Amino acid sequence: MPLRFDMEEWLGTNLDGSKSDTFCYYCLKDGKYTVDVSMHEMIDIWLKYINKYNMYAHTVYSPEELKMILEKRLPTLNRWKQKQDTKNVHNQAIQSIVNYISNHLFEDFDIIALCQKCGMSEYHFRRVFKFIVGENVGNYIQRLRLEYAAHLLTSTEYTLSRIAELVGYQSKYSIAKAFKKHFGVSTSLFKERFTPRKQNEHTSLTPRIVMINKMFVSCLEVGKAYENKFQYKMVWDKLLYYARFNRIDKKHTNFVSLSLDNPAITPEDKCRFYLGIIMNDIPDTKLNTIQIPNGQYAIFRHIGSYDFLCDLYRIIYEEWFPDS
Repeated sequence: MPLRFDMEEWLGTNLDGSKSDTFCYYCLKDGKYTVDVSMHEMIDIWLKYINKYNMYAHTVYSPEELKMILEKRLPTLNRWKQKQDTKNVHNQAIQSIVNYISNHLFEDFDIIALCQKCGMSEYHFRRVFKFIVGENVGNYIQRLRLEYAAHLLTSTEYTLSRIAELVGYQSKYSIAKAFKKHFGVSTSLFKERFTPRKQNEHTSLTPRIVMINKMFVSCLEVGKAYENKFQYKMVWDKLLYYARFNRIDKKHTNFVSLSLDNPAITPEDKCRFYLGIIMNDIPDTKLNTIQIPNGQYAIFRHIGSYDFLCDLYRIIYEEWFPDS
């Protein structure tokens, strides 16, 4: 891998025997990689020997800092660049399908049409989708529908038959069977578990009702970066860099976070959470784009610790929304 110092004796050798200005001799000898490891394996190796890395490179990186730097630097190297470019293309294609599914969740999906949208064969699409999303496309769609059914079950007084109709099931019996298989409990028991919590005294449940025009959000998925302050900051930095690169005036731009799932219903590792920039038109960007439809919106104001936000969301959906 590239080092941050110029010591000829540490440089690797090319096929013609000349010194490589890209790799050290631990990685490249006579034009061949000494060990054929993946990029992530290489990062793990350097994290294991971080003291030696800091000594050779004259740095004082922490494991978290070094990991983030290597994850940014290594994909630019010829050794992994082609694979990384392919990965980026796949990620962008699958994210467009994920967004399409979210916007048309209760329609009938044609797998061939989805494949055509992202330019993949059916076999390749199924394989790549499962690798990136973590579950096959059929299970993904069914999970989102059942989680939305759970949301309706706990925030409305709709009958099970009505919920089944809204989320695309043929009858209350078919959704009841699928619901119990997915959540492990019946719909009635699931609803009983969601008891309203005590309202926080700093929370106003008298929202402003406003009309909002259709908006587009150019965004980055946070994933598990929220678990680490340094990684979370890196996501924000990337978004701010995008804003600067595209000459977006931060003073007149709204930056938002979008949480598309309820962590009380959706497993934490499957919750969709994004950081983004609100755009007036469909942006020409490699970032994810999520459309916010026009319509009436309720705006709540919360003053206090972020620790109470989950309680606020529950109060809105379990108390305010059913009575509104």
